Amino acid sequence: MSSSDDDDDQRCSLDELLKLLADSERRQILTYLLEDADRPIPLEALLEELRSDGSTDPTQARERLLIRLHHIHLPKLADYGVIEYNASLQLISYTEHPRIEALLRAEQIENDETEGDSNADDPLT
Repeated sequence: MSSSDDDDDQRCSLDELLKLLADSERRQILTYLLEDADRPIPLEALLEELRSDGSTDPTQARERLLIRLHHIHLPKLADYGVIEYNASLQLISYTEHPRIEALLRAEQIENDETEGDSNADDPLT
């Protein structure tokens, strides 16, 4: 890793990264973007991935999600340098960030272990 990569990776403190990842929607966004990190993702594809909020009105739920993405989550992730968001083209690109990836992997491991523990207690599985 070059020194400029080190500088970019260290620009956020651990506390800042944890605050950024404290929101479950932002973690979902990043997890989805990481699945296909080699190309920009259309905003519409991200909306489809995240859209279930239990609302009885899917149009309202989509609008609320779009507002949260456009005005809160995507700008915040872009400010931290984790994504590039082109609002005019409605494209989102993940920017490599090893510390974020490590934190998301740790969460996934924790989730997998928790699911495994609950299945161990179930005599039907």
